[in-house]
Amino acid sequence: MLEITAFTRAHDYGEHFKAFYGPTIAARANAEKNDLAEKFDVALEAFCDRWNRGTDEQARFEAEYLLAVGTKG
Repeated sequence: MLEITAFTRAHDYGEHFKAFYGPTIAARANAEKNDLAEKFDVALEAFCDRWNRGTDEQARFEAEYLLAVGTKG
């Protein structure tokens, strides 16, 4: 498990995804095109609030990942 502690506020995590993560950028652009940007932003903030494992002063998120190692045979 990966601990993400780079963000002071939980909502900064969501802002990071809106600015730098392609799928979130595309989803936000689609929401904006359909006049749903505000609803998207509220949902993303709620997600960040729900999954923040830290405090109001220091956000902390947990992410699981799979590492696969292959060999050429």
